Amino acid sequence: MQNIKTSLFLYLTPRQKSQLFGTLKAYFKKHQLSSNDLADKFLEDEKYYIDMENPHFEFVKDYLNDDIFYNEIKKFFDYLAFEKSQKEKMEPYIQKQKEFAKIQRKKVQEFKMSKLKPTKKQLFFYDKLTKSHNLEKKPKEILENASRLDLRNWIMEIIDGKDDE
Repeated sequence: MQNIKTSLFLYLTPRQKSQLFGTLKAYFKKHQLSSNDLADKFLEDEKYYIDMENPHFEFVKDYLNDDIFYNEIKKFFDYLAFEKSQKEKMEPYIQKQKEFAKIQRKKVQEFKMSKLKPTKKQLFFYDKLTKSHNLEKKPKEILENASRLDLRNWIMEIIDGKDDE
């Protein structure tokens, strides 16, 4: 995107270019038209606002009838369309990466939990669940050596078993 931005509208100041690019990008998102139609619509709208004596951009007045300005607007819209198509092509890969990252985060979290001692709340909750469901608790030696992950899994087994009934 930087390449196209540096090669278009060389006769405008950096601030003017920035404002114009932002507006053109918003136009592209708002209106689903071809680059020719978008350029025509943008110029028509700007002429309308100039006629109403309330222009968005004072500097555009001088370039409204300029073919170079029109062609550069079209080039920018073409580039935005190209960029959008490239993003759409990459969407499945990005989704796969997100899913993979989600799985990796879960594995890391489980690994950390497997190294930590269970919390008092977990032990208390496990005790209450076993009593309320009339289940046998794990032996004391196993509970003392259990990890947070183990307790979480035991609690989930009890809860999931309750839902099945």
